[in-house]
Amino acid sequence: MKETAEELRARILSGAIELFIEKGVEKVTTRELTEHLGLSRSHIYHYFRDWQALCLEALTVFLQADLDNLKARIVGQPAREQLRMLMQTYLPDVQDAVWQLYGSLWQLAIHDETWAALARQMVDKWQLLLDGIINAGIAEGVFSSADPLRTARQLGAMINGYSDLLIVEPSASARQQATEDIEAFIALALLTPAE
Repeated sequence: MKETAEELRARILSGAIELFIEKGVEKVTTRELTEHLGLSRSHIYHYFRDWQALCLEALTVFLQADLDNLKARIVGQPAREQLRMLMQTYLPDVQDAVWQLYGSLWQLAIHDETWAALARQMVDKWQLLLDGIINAGIAEGVFSSADPLRTARQLGAMINGYSDLLIVEPSASARQQATEDIEAFIALALLTPAE
């Protein structure tokens, strides 16, 4: 059965993501992708105007799926548990493919405004999720903050900072220390006295 145009386009994106996970975005070539998929270059460029457009779309699909996966796991959980699950996801104790792809994005974003726009878009989406968790906790009565958006930005910056350190030097003990430090901030900045 012949693939539809939509199916072939999705297969190209999926194949690119597989190679990006294996090698990193900046190390994959069009030739590798065509060989991996068993397609010609013309197939690739029929669906994507150029290599950067394909890479951007593939990485966008992957990063959005990563965020959506976390959202699906935390839905229906109390805010305190959602925050714990977000921290677990965000703080690696091993260098895995997901974090390597985020690292690739940040490296590309330093040198190219198009990649920087994708990086900002993803940071904003993760921050929006964190804002929502904090506001849900306030509504539940477990969090309290005079300025929830500022507290969310501060917490987001802290989580991102520790995440950056853990990506460079991941270990269970460093992750534990980061988690304890962030939990101490949460206790000071968000938890109601009863918590």
